[in-house]
Amino acid sequence: MSCTDPGRPWQRDSMTEPTTTLARWRATADRCADAIAVCSPDGSVTYGEARDHADERGRALAAAVDEPGRPVAVDVESDVDSVLAVLSVLCSGHPVILLDPLLPDERRDHILALSGARRFYPAAIAALPASATPVPEPGPLDPSILIFTSGSTGKPKGLIHSQRGWVNQADDGHEFLGLGPGDRMAVLLPIGFGAGVDCLVMGLLNGATLLLWDVRRRTTAGLRDWLDAEAATTAHCTPSLLRSWLGDLDADAALPALRLLSTCGEPVRGADVTRLRRTLMPSGVFCSWSGSSEMGNLAFHLVGPDRDVPDGVLAVGVPARDKHVRIVDDDGNDVADGQAGEIVVESGHLALGYHNDPELTAARFEALGNGRTRLRTGDLGRLDDTGMLHLMGRRDDAIKVRGYLVEPAEVETALRAMSWTVDAVVSANAARTQLVAHVAVAPDTWTPSPAEVRTALATTLAPWMIPRDVVIMTDLPRNERGKVDRAALPQPERRRDPEPVRGPTESALMHLWCDVLGVPDVGRDEDFISLGGDSLAAATMLAELRERWLVDISTAEFVAAPTIATLAALLDDAHRERVASGTISTVRAGSGQPVFLIAGAGSPAASLVPLARRIDGDRKVFGLQAHGLEQRGRADRSIRSAARRAVRDITAAVDNGPYLIGGYSFGAFVAVEAATILRDRGEDCAQVVLIDPVFEPELLHRVCGDVPQGNRAHKATRRLLGDRSAALPDRGVTEHADDGPTSQPAWQRWWNAVAMRGLVATAGLVRLPTTLQWTVFWDLGRQLIRRHRPTPYAGPVTVIRATTNPDDPGVWKRLATGDLTVATVPGDHHSMMREPLVAETAAAVDRAISADAGARCALRAVTS
Repeated sequence: MSCTDPGRPWQRDSMTEPTTTLARWRATADRCADAIAVCSPDGSVTYGEARDHADERGRALAAAVDEPGRPVAVDVESDVDSVLAVLSVLCSGHPVILLDPLLPDERRDHILALSGARRFYPAAIAALPASATPVPEPGPLDPSILIFTSGSTGKPKGLIHSQRGWVNQADDGHEFLGLGPGDRMAVLLPIGFGAGVDCLVMGLLNGATLLLWDVRRRTTAGLRDWLDAEAATTAHCTPSLLRSWLGDLDADAALPALRLLSTCGEPVRGADVTRLRRTLMPSGVFCSWSGSSEMGNLAFHLVGPDRDVPDGVLAVGVPARDKHVRIVDDDGNDVADGQAGEIVVESGHLALGYHNDPELTAARFEALGNGRTRLRTGDLGRLDDTGMLHLMGRRDDAIKVRGYLVEPAEVETALRAMSWTVDAVVSANAARTQLVAHVAVAPDTWTPSPAEVRTALATTLAPWMIPRDVVIMTDLPRNERGKVDRAALPQPERRRDPEPVRGPTESALMHLWCDVLGVPDVGRDEDFISLGGDSLAAATMLAELRERWLVDISTAEFVAAPTIATLAALLDDAHRERVASGTISTVRAGSGQPVFLIAGAGSPAASLVPLARRIDGDRKVFGLQAHGLEQRGRADRSIRSAARRAVRDITAAVDNGPYLIGGYSFGAFVAVEAATILRDRGEDCAQVVLIDPVFEPELLHRVCGDVPQGNRAHKATRRLLGDRSAALPDRGVTEHADDGPTSQPAWQRWWNAVAMRGLVATAGLVRLPTTLQWTVFWDLGRQLIRRHRPTPYAGPVTVIRATTNPDDPGVWKRLATGDLTVATVPGDHHSMMREPLVAETAAAVDRAISADAGARCALRAVTS
């Protein structure tokens, strides 16, 4: 049922508008007594029931806590009982603090000690003995709710909000979000922190029905269907939650009743709005809503269904009710529209100050008279010519790099504009002289190297704005409020002060590396991979060396000399001895039992370096690559012949077994074939590790007959593995000519296919540009897998699969007839071999090659 008055539910003919939170709540509850106030999947309560309960429990609480003005802290969940407990405290005359259940104990203890609050659970409030103790009516400036800051940059601070302040917040909800009787308001924010409290107040003081869903406990599984069943008209969450939720939805997931969705707490991008229109809300209004613990609501940005979505980060919008926003310079003078400065807010509805901290209150809040206050926010922003407010980061975050003032927020914007970025945060290093970027990516889409990120930034940012350190992550750590927990961000690998280069060769190399890696300086003893380079960056650098020095250095040679000092020595030695076969190189030095890893089709041995460096212990790791890939020589024309060549390289490097052999992708098929050759010669292979091998359909049919149910997704897998663009074959994803429509004309596709057949037929005999050479060998590798007739192998085998590998693991039982273990690691075919997920892959390799039989049993237990 809805309120009897379709207008504002607190208004009556004989009364003025309420000026306190408590009066507004009671007026609304009286008018909407039969309407549902709060609903969760576990139950509901009407406004009338909530009013009566809160009044009765409020008197009991006033009797139990007889110190006037002492805050009462309540442990709250997103459920009906918690909301009733909060209303009871408000009706007791005590200020209320909402404690989130996921708060770390240290932070909760700090809040309780700082505030001096009495702590109650909802059940404890419900069990208090009844009392007839009268409760004094609060005034407009009396404390109502204490909001504590997130503590993401220090210990939480408590802000005291007045009774009239929350009335103003509720009026914002009515004016900007249109909240009123009949609305069914889905609150997907925990009610234990600021934005959740805002939703609670704006909904209940406007007569809406609150629909509570705790995403942290229930996840988003079933959320869309629940909102549909409940006919939600509005929904409120964080941008990060919205992105993860929308990623699981299809285009037909629209909620017919949903007229508005708002986000708060973080910047929101135009791509988020576009995705929302394609899924949940094709015709509703999106609202980006911002504020802080010191001021409550700051601004609202409404984007209707007919409005174009801007690129990049959305402006925070037009100022909220009674929030006069000024942009000032360092002297406190207003700047012109469009210019940046500190955001200052003047209002009669700001927080009353910091709890028990008069010095900080005096530093941030200034009384203006007539009940109005000025707040210096410490945020940088600008007002455009339409009156829209744009946030530009924190004033105290700005640092000077090479004499230039840099705003980390501007760098974050550039990072978030990149296709691979899910989220990003930029901060200063400990000395506040360099920028550090933590970039969250979606590994199943693409995992860039740090050098790749810096190079991309160089197309839009000045050199001094490019972070020296880039940390690639799968997600950013967040605190219980959903904000980035900066204290939990992993520190980049400590970089020593660069040792100056010596001589003209090292100096020239330093400048080349700076260009390729996107860094301002490089020391002569710094490692290329540690600086963020990958195999494509190495190939780019070595190709440039060929042009400048007319010296041909293979990636295998470079892996053995990965610093400027050692590479310079190679360049100065024009008559150096080359690797005898051109197919094997040391990718990690060590003295322990060696491991032989065979690279994927079209990939140099250097592509195995990230994995090799993550393997535990002091094992030496050899990398093997295709004959002719980097030095002229006819490519092997079968997996069996590639395996015979691998056996020659392996036995030349180590006189006798037992051998540890592994291979990635195409290399896995070569590795198991090499193991059968060694076995037939009476040699022992202690372990064969196959890293994400994927069957071509022809080979799968040859091994199994009909393609099993688990292998019907092979077209998608071909698309995942394939790349005929000018890029590294173990990298990005592009469509094949035979995988679907293409923009190329038919004759062009035919010519490309004929040209590729010719190049594959002569693979290794003609020197091609590096990326084309790799693509030719990749295409050859697929052909060899299609034609392969494998020999069953009876020794111990471990298959390490990416999460997206579509092959039925049981297929390998037909080829590995001995001791078979199958493990699954996070990521897809590419990202499992790149940071940060390569650490999981290396750990699985470690368990497989361990001499401890118990470790293999543990691996089986984990993967079963």
